[in-house]
Formats: sequence, C-alpha cells, structure tokens
Amino acid sequence: MNSKKFNAALASMLVIASLAIYTIGCADDPSSLGLNFIPPGETTGVRIFDSFIDTLPITSENRVYYVNTSGSTNLMVGKSGAYESKGLLKFTNLIDTFDNSTVVSATLKMSYRNYYFPATMGDSLAQISFDVNKIEQSLDFSTLTYDSVNSSSFGTVSQGSYTGIPTADSQEVTISLNTTMVNDWLKLAADTSYSVKNYGIVLTPNNSSSAIKGFFSAVDAINSNHRPRVEIIATKNGVTDTFTTTCNGTISLSKTDFAPSSETFNLQAGVSYVQVMKFDLSRMPQTATINDVQLFLSIDSLNSVISGQTSKTIYSQYINDSAGLKTDITTFDGAPSGSGQYMMRMVRAGVSSPFQRWLLGQSNYGIMLFAGGQALNLDRYVFYKETASDPAKRPRVIIKYT
Repeated sequence: MNSKKFNAALASMLVIASLAIYTIGCADDPSSLGLNFIPPGETTGVRIFDSFIDTLPITSENRVYYVNTSGSTNLMVGKSGAYESKGLLKFTNLIDTFDNSTVVSATLKMSYRNYYFPATMGDSLAQISFDVNKIEQSLDFSTLTYDSVNSSSFGTVSQGSYTGIPTADSQEVTISLNTTMVNDWLKLAADTSYSVKNYGIVLTPNNSSSAIKGFFSAVDAINSNHRPRVEIIATKNGVTDTFTTTCNGTISLSKTDFAPSSETFNLQAGVSYVQVMKFDLSRMPQTATINDVQLFLSIDSLNSVISGQTSKTIYSQYINDSAGLKTDITTFDGAPSGSGQYMMRMVRAGVSSPFQRWLLGQSNYGIMLFAGGQALNLDRYVFYKETASDPAKRPRVIIKYT
C-alpha cells in the first residue's frame, strides 16, 4: 500500500473512532429506557434504599373499617372474650297459598362448617348458645355493616333458642321456631299488605357461649344442601303439608375491641381492623424510577389467630383520600417469607407502585393493610409496628430504584 492510501485509511479510522467515542459519551449507561424495565433481581445500575439503614420514617394507625360479610361462606355466631358475632338470615321465598293455614311446627336447620374462633382444639369443642329474635326493620344484607344497626334493629322477644356443641363437619343443628312468627311469614307471602312484616331473624349469642362457630351460609354454591332452611308443617282446610324453604340471605355482624399498643397492630378480619401505614420518602431522589419495593412485617405468632380455612395472606391498597377510607382496587399481597416474617411486594406489572406515585407528586395518604379473609372469617394477624421495642421486628422497606 502506498503512503497516500495508508494516510487516507488512517484518517478514516480516526474519524470512525472519534464518532464512536462521541456517541458513547452522549449515551446513558445503561439507557434511561432500559432502566425502566430492569427486573427486580437485576443489580446493574440499581441503587438500594433500606429503611433499616437509610432514613425512611414510618407512621401508622390502627382503624376499624367495618366490612360487609354477606358474601362469606361462613355464617358466624357466638361469643368469646371481647369477640361477638350475630348471624342474620332471611327466608322470603315462601309459598303464597298458605294464608289461611295453621303452622303446626317450624324448625330452623343449619349445618356446621367446622369453623371455630379462636382456633385451638379447646375452641373446637366449645359450646355456643344463642336466641332467635326478629329483625325489626328492612335491612339490605348486600351493603349492611355492623355500624349500620342499633338496638332498635332487633327484637328482644325470643322466637327460639339453641345451646350445644357442634363439632363434626356438616353436623346439623335444629332450632324450634315460634309458630306464630312463621305463620305471619306465610300470611305476608300471600298478601304483601299484611301488617306484620318479615325482615328475617337474627341469632343473638348469650353469655353461655364460649366460642364463635361458623355454619354454612346462604351463598355456599358448592354445598347447597347445607344452606340454612326452615322446615314447616302446616294445616290448611284439614290437610297437613310439610314443605321446606331455603334461606336466601345471610350475613354475620361481628365486633371486638383492642387496647392501643406501642408494640403491635392488628389486622382483624370480619370486623375489621386495618392498618393505615405512611412512608416518608423525602430522603429519596424525586427523579428515581422504582423497580421494586419489598415491605417486611414481623408477625407476633403467639397472639395471632389464624384458622386452617385461610390462605394466610394479607393485602394492601393505595389510599386516595385524606380520610383514609377510599382505596384503589389494585391489591398487593403479602405472604409468609420465613423467619417469622411476611413480605409484601409493592410492585405489579402494568401498575404504578404507590411509592412511585408519591415520588411523582401524588398526595401521600399511605396504604391500607388488611387481612386476606377480611369479609370471610375472623382471622387475626398481629404484627410489630414501627415503635416496637425491638428494632429488628419493626416494619422494613427495601426499595430498588434507578
């Protein structure tokens, strides 16, 4: 190769090299587009913000957040310590041709679902006792919560009673009902203008109860033969008939109270108690792109009451109002992660993490933590809070960001 061609080639190579260096100098490393899609396990270019190491103040508040339980497969009734559950039932699918009949007998039949609270062997063998009273006003079971009723909502005259120890799964219990009440039901079915209304009945526990037990509810589609029902024997025009009406609505109304604690908080299903938790992100870069958020909670297993009929899951939702009562429908779930801890991942594909939304300037009202069976049972999860005396048991947040 002659010197002119060599010099020309060398010049071309220098130009290409210069362009390459210039291009690298102008590029992100890696690109800002690529950073948005770094998987949670990837560490290249990812920074970690750890509340146990960095400054991330956490505050929280335990609140009662009454829930509707009409969709539960458990109809719960009984008392145990500070816990009480009333069971409400409706029987309005009645034959309309027995207006002039005489009810000879009426028997409420319910099947035990082998759910008991608390969840020890002693509680499974415990006695429950309740009275049957009338519901005295029209109540919409689909929206009803414990705070929707008062003392005037229910009658005080007993229409039947039960005391017993159901223990076997699907065991049937029977309660004789006041025939006058059921006769009024039949008259109303035939004539809607009849003065005595049928708003349903309430199973009201008394002090002879030492546990709460769950029966098959009206919504149990798999075990429809176990739904509550009333067997009626009635005589009309000298003819005696026996027929059964199946319950077409059930709901449990449960309550309890917790003393405030600086050590722990309660996620109580069925009532329910929830925890509103807020995170101060002022020490994080406002331009951060969050790739992963892990919230670790230490559980107080000794005081938690978790039945065998549960997934042992807790959930959280983004709070979008200042009162802390409205949440997004997007749910983040947490599960046991070993060593007495629960871990909740606060990111989901296609959903902006609450932490990212707060960094982008949305109002930080926190998240609502609640029990997995919130509207289904009475499971109680007890977790250590940010003021626990043992720092290692306090909530921990690990954020991976770019």
